[in-house]
Amino acid sequence: MGNTENGRGRLLSLLEILLKETDENHGLSTQEILGKLEERGFSVERKALYKDFEAIKASSTALESFGRPPRYYIEQRDFEVEEIMILIDAVESAGFMTEKKKATLIRKLKSLTSKGHAAELNEQIHYIGRHHSSNNDFIYTTNRIRKAMHEGHPVSFLYIEYRFGEGEVYKHDGQRYVLHPFALIWHNGFYYCIGARPDKDPAGKEDAIWHFRIDRMKEVHVESKKKLVSPPKNFQVARYVEASFSMYGNKPEPVQLRFRKDMLTQFYDRFSQDVSIFPDPENADYLIANVTASISPTFFSWVSQYEGAFGIYGPESVVKQYHEHLRKALET
Repeated sequence: MGNTENGRGRLLSLLEILLKETDENHGLSTQEILGKLEERGFSVERKALYKDFEAIKASSTALESFGRPPRYYIEQRDFEVEEIMILIDAVESAGFMTEKKKATLIRKLKSLTSKGHAAELNEQIHYIGRHHSSNNDFIYTTNRIRKAMHEGHPVSFLYIEYRFGEGEVYKHDGQRYVLHPFALIWHNGFYYCIGARPDKDPAGKEDAIWHFRIDRMKEVHVESKKKLVSPPKNFQVARYVEASFSMYGNKPEPVQLRFRKDMLTQFYDRFSQDVSIFPDPENADYLIANVTASISPTFFSWVSQYEGAFGIYGPESVVKQYHEHLRKALET
């Protein structure tokens, strides 16, 4: 039994060494492999090592070699390097994650390939100032919402907003929101929960649709004593997202926005928290921000939807385009 257990442990260690340290560009010689096994407490003869090689090949693992003397490597992985790069980019672009959580997930993704390929990923991937959340509870929040939908219950939660000079605060002085979730979506680097709030619909209907950013939802509870309402008959997630979230347009360019202080949360719904914001020197109730935006009718519609709470401060060429947009809207 001892020899059998020792052989299994040795074989698993050999496979781990090959998976972590080799690929088509980085092989290990027989002597190097024997040395690494000995470091792990396995003293192996060459004959036994070759038998282990045959056992690995018999398990449908593609063990290859190149050169003379041969250097052994495993080329086939569950994920190709290009696929890992895509996954890493998706993680890095996820604004609902903290930087710490991103780093942890990226490190795990890199462990799916060899050390050599992981080093190549370090050289090839460049992260460009994407914004991130300060709330690291999103995973647990998402799980609770999924559980609530599966079991047929609404959720309640506190919701974060931002106030100039105060930072994060609970909206409505910590009032608990109740939401009947229909769907979870990932849009523009953030997770959102879409659902109904029947208690907030003045007509008493159950089809008023709301969406909340998950990284801003705190202390989420499953309301197990309440029953989840059904989505409206004609409700379609894709159509709702297109109408409520999208802001496609031309090539982004610098713009100065002027907006009321109490609209800071709405500003952060659209732009990064790293954006430079400063008080309006002419009106203490307003802020001015330097942003980058796609100048298009969709962008102008986003600005105008807040009924004067947001305005375009500069440059003059964009201000004129915005005024023309509003003029056409009035004439229509």
